[in-house]
Amino acid sequence: MSDTIEKSDVVIIGGVACGPKTGATLARRMPNARITLFQKETRVSYGTCGMPYFASGDVGSFLELTTTSYDVPRTPEFFKSTKGFDVVTEAEVTAIDRERKVVTVKMLATGETIEHGYGKLVLATGAVPNKPPFPVPASEKVRAFTRPEDAINFRQAAQTGEVGKAVIIGGGFIGCEMAEATASLWGIETTLIERESQLLPYVLDADMARIVRTEMERQEVTVITDAAVEKIELNAEGNPVVSVQGQDPITADYVFLCMGVHPLVDLAKDCGLEIGGTGAIAVNSRMQTSDEDIYAGGDCVENHNVITGRNVFMPMGSLANRHGRVIAENIAGNPVEFPGVVGAFFAKVFDVNVGTTGLSETAAERVGLKATADWGAFTDKPEFYPEAAGFVLKMVYDPTGGKIYGLQAVGKGDVCRRVDVFSLLLQRQGTLDDLLDFEHGYAPPYSEALDPLHHMAGVAQARRSGIDFVSPLSGVNPNPIGECTWLDVREPAEMENSPWTAPDGRGGVVKIPLDDLKDRINELDPSKKMVIVCRRGPRSYQAALILKTAGFKDVHVLGGGTTAAMP
Repeated sequence: MSDTIEKSDVVIIGGVACGPKTGATLARRMPNARITLFQKETRVSYGTCGMPYFASGDVGSFLELTTTSYDVPRTPEFFKSTKGFDVVTEAEVTAIDRERKVVTVKMLATGETIEHGYGKLVLATGAVPNKPPFPVPASEKVRAFTRPEDAINFRQAAQTGEVGKAVIIGGGFIGCEMAEATASLWGIETTLIERESQLLPYVLDADMARIVRTEMERQEVTVITDAAVEKIELNAEGNPVVSVQGQDPITADYVFLCMGVHPLVDLAKDCGLEIGGTGAIAVNSRMQTSDEDIYAGGDCVENHNVITGRNVFMPMGSLANRHGRVIAENIAGNPVEFPGVVGAFFAKVFDVNVGTTGLSETAAERVGLKATADWGAFTDKPEFYPEAAGFVLKMVYDPTGGKIYGLQAVGKGDVCRRVDVFSLLLQRQGTLDDLLDFEHGYAPPYSEALDPLHHMAGVAQARRSGIDFVSPLSGVNPNPIGECTWLDVREPAEMENSPWTAPDGRGGVVKIPLDDLKDRINELDPSKKMVIVCRRGPRSYQAALILKTAGFKDVHVLGGGTTAAMP
């Protein structure tokens, strides 16, 4: 170890998202400061969230994930010459001495160990894959999917035709995105295994996740849920064999372990920094740790959820970049606070867009919030416009005070703008009235005259007036709402082209088009529970008003109509 200790005004540990963002912003705010970033890997500032699209072939080369918008690679030289700070790669920080304000760095290329002093220290150490709870062999054919080498290894194998069958373990965002990469773009026979009873279990409710599963199965992906993987072994040919409890073993050419990540906090823990209840580094609103001279951000920290008031672990590249800006501003003397998170996510699963923000109905119940949910099916533009595409929304909110809690959106249409607007309202502690009042840009190529979010607020108002909406899952077998009469109020041509059968499989649907309902209402028994069905929901609502006026008491509307119930 060298006797001469170099020192920087700011030392940053970690060079993927939060670290480079901190360094670049700080160098603009403090151009005369010496800033040094240490990165264990050889690559720096690469787009982790773009790796599934490189693996699939949508992105031509991994270099594209490391370049700027003007096609310049983000290398150490780039950060030095253009951004104004030093980046040292293949440099693993192994210890932090808070009393001396020194970090110990092992230079991986030479084996040399050095010490480097700091005035302020930034931890951006990221996260690492969760260890599987079952035996896994050491094999290049069984890998997680969190590092560049994971994506590059699979891409090379797929390009050379070495992968005919793939198994993905884990049905979260990465698992679902990888299913598209393998099955659709490489034509690989794909099986996805999820231990929970549904896909995307931590962000979607079961009724919305069912739409994602239907799309996967339409694309010939075998989806296995409620499945416990017992072990992975290698057969005589060196290929992985996945043993699933209660099922025949699955032989594959490649296995992806997409089972989530946990924060990398060893350095923080070893030097005595406070670790939060989530297992991530505890930080305040200025991204300071329990040591005022040490900041932390990105996938290694916990975030404050503004809806629940609880701290959560939420590893997202978007948050990491925002953390970096807040850290830099505060080190530069500009007091800035990170406002917390609501949890906005997007994923593309074959031809279906998935977006969610805030709490699912399940999550709201889990944290003790009084919540109800409504559903709606819409097009992102007027139906007469040639490029109109549909989606289903599920909104979670407080039925008493009207405070909104979350939105889920699944379909082929533009779900992004709806989720983003809802996310902003969540950050502002918004209500159903705010949804009714928000002003959106309108022109037929882009939207309806009333946005689907306006309609969702209207659905909630209808519920308050006494119209009950039931989950689209009520329209599948088995029917969770029990014995009822199903009233189909669609037009005859719709009924013929898209038949609706009772969820119990025995028929029992009464078919009366909305325009004929008043004249034929005597065909219905007002003592029976009535669930009304149309294509998306508006006609069912109108029919419910007619029945209520006529004295029917037990009237319900199938949320999202047949569009949501028969994805």
